[in-house]
Amino acid sequence: MKSIKEIEKLSVEELERIGADESIPVPGDLSVKIPSRKAPVIAWSAAAAAVVVVAGFIGLRKPSDTPADTFDDPYLAYAAVENALCKISGSVNSASVKLEDAESTFNKLNYWK
Repeated sequence: MKSIKEIEKLSVEELERIGADESIPVPGDLSVKIPSRKAPVIAWSAAAAAVVVVAGFIGLRKPSDTPADTFDDPYLAYAAVENALCKISGSVNSASVKLEDAESTFNKLNYWK
């Protein structure tokens, strides 16, 4: 019996000759079915189809001409912008506090190097 490396080195003609040789005994237990690889292919095909459908729905949506969150009163608009900027400022401030804590921990670890 040949090893896999020896079989890989055979040419196409040699493989065809070996396949056509009737003197090579064929095992009798070849009735066992080899599992099909169609299930993963079907699953990947279904996933790809779902992505295409979702992308189609997103692409076909018509954007509105005017934004939904407009203000008629400039004072209300200013108040909404101020509120949004305060929220952003609070997030940045809390992140800077966490960064300072991490920096002090890092400096303690760096001290012991």
